[in-house]
Parts: sequence; structure tokens; C-alpha cells
Amino acid sequence: MAIDYAQEKLMQAIDTLATGTGTIQDRLGGAALYLIRLKPEDFPEGDLRKLFQGVKDDLTFEPAKGDEGTIAATLRITDDEDARAIAKRIVSLFHGIGRVINDR
Repeated sequence: MAIDYAQEKLMQAIDTLATGTGTIQDRLGGAALYLIRLKPEDFPEGDLRKLFQGVKDDLTFEPAKGDEGTIAATLRITDDEDARAIAKRIVSLFHGIGRVINDR
């Protein structure tokens, strides 16, 4: 099921945030590599889907320049406070998915 796949990718993203090296922006970039594999349809309709879309938007709003992608361009201009807020929302997504799976 899509929700199981979403949980797996979120778990990998959180592992990267927690154990990866570098700045919070570097770790978010690594986590984003798992998140970009997900689509809004992988989440149940409602708050989780909106939260996912918001995280995705926050990681990709800056247009790419040269060889960099939109994630790298966005994280280059994201300060530590905003990066931590995005990371916390990724954790919230993971917990939310877990609750949905447990309620099945």
C-alpha cells in the first residue's frame, strides 16, 4: 500500500536527519532524497496530505541555478530556524502515518 511506502520513506528521511553528517540543511537535503519519491496521493486525504505538500513546497520553492536542483537552491537560502521547523514537520508526518497504520 502507498501508506506503507510513505512510512518507509519517512523513516529513512528521519534516520538521515538524526544520523547524517553536516548542517541541518545538509541533512534535510539527504532526507529530501527520500521524500521526493513520495506523492500527495501516498497520504490519506486531509491534514497529513496537506502537511506533506507543505514540506515538499518548503524544500523546493527556490528555482534552480546552473547545475543545482531546486532542493539544493532552496536549502542554500534556508536558515537554521526554518530548517529545524521543516525537520520537525517531517517527524510529525512520520508519527501521523504511524497512527494511521496502527488504526487500520
